[in-house]
Amino acid sequence: MAIRPPQTLKSTGRKVPITRYRNVSPTQTLRRFTVIWANTNGVPFNTTGFFATLRRLDGSFVQAANFDSFGTVRFNRVRTPTNQAFTLRTFRDDGTLFRVRSVPAGVSSFVVIG
Repeated sequence: MAIRPPQTLKSTGRKVPITRYRNVSPTQTLRRFTVIWANTNGVPFNTTGFFATLRRLDGSFVQAANFDSFGTVRFNRVRTPTNQAFTLRTFRDDGTLFRVRSVPAGVSSFVVIG
């Protein structure tokens, strides 16, 4: 079912041509880059005591951030959609590396499976 744009402007009550809304994209929901770490069934892991690092492809460090207990980490320094590719590494708090993933440009979120 398609969502129809408003036929009038709320502020003025004037009629608005439908063609004006043809190229409108959805509102961006996630303003900062967010990663979910889930198992193969799609259920997020309990990631208490885990953190992730984000680096540009040239190896320069961007940010490290802690996972919450629900499998989610948010990188506050990275706006979305991303404008470049990154390398994501997930670690346990003792420094043990768990996963390395390549994150493409142009995304708001990323899921690490497994």
